[in-house]
Amino acid sequence: MSGGTVSNAWLKAIVGVVVVWTLLPIYWLLRLAVMAPSEAGAFPPKFWPNELHPAAIYNILGYEYIDDIGNVFPPSGQSAQILLGLYNSLIVSVMVMVTTLVIIVPLAYAFARFDFKAKTPLLMAILFSVSVPPVSTLIPFYIMFTELNLTGTRTGLVLINLTVTVPFVTWMLIGYFRNLPPIERLARIDGFGRLATLIRIVIPMAKSGIAVAAVVSFLFAWNEFVFATALVNGTTATTLPTSVSGLMFLQPQPGQLAASLFLSLIPAGLIAYFLQRHIADLGFVDVIR
Repeated sequence: MSGGTVSNAWLKAIVGVVVVWTLLPIYWLLRLAVMAPSEAGAFPPKFWPNELHPAAIYNILGYEYIDDIGNVFPPSGQSAQILLGLYNSLIVSVMVMVTTLVIIVPLAYAFARFDFKAKTPLLMAILFSVSVPPVSTLIPFYIMFTELNLTGTRTGLVLINLTVTVPFVTWMLIGYFRNLPPIERLARIDGFGRLATLIRIVIPMAKSGIAVAAVVSFLFAWNEFVFATALVNGTTATTLPTSVSGLMFLQPQPGQLAASLFLSLIPAGLIAYFLQRHIADLGFVDVIR
């Protein structure tokens, strides 16, 4: 057996392990969500249900389910909270994504293409913001937001998410903008100003990087748990992660918990799927020369 064949075999084995490692937990959730309650608590656990029994999915969405033999499964008492969390998470994630893009596209472009005073210190400040763990700022933000009456509001949650997404995505896009061809001088010859060059030429050229920035911003806001727990948990602005966590402290309902978790994966998975081709186009390079 040649060395190339052995390398290919190892590569396939590693890829297979990674795929299984990634997909097995997702399958386990889906399996639990479509199992009958009697099967869900069986030991040893079954790898595949005897028959599909989507009562947990119906119940967590607020619907009653009647199986083939007439057993009635009423809506979950947490369904209203789960649906409220889903609604708030969608609003907050979209607002964070849009606001982040509006801020970071011109900001990253300016850092990447122009030289100006205090550029390096400002880049270091962005890098420091990226490196600071969000949980370390939780208490100061909580005190400040309490005094500003922003706790329990979607606005406060959007603002606190932006403190993470803006520096991180800015740092990511600086390298991408630096890799673009130097078209500014040609654009000026054709009569374009700086703003027109950015909007009509640079942004279309950078659509892959901007698409990835949108995905990263959305996914961070969608999955954010620490800030949401401290600021909006138990209020009308609660998000899906905090709503799902409430199921863990009630009477054990593994099927409904699994259905809720699987529900939280769907929007993020759809966005990542439709924008996946742009991810391969994004290169990461050093942003400081």
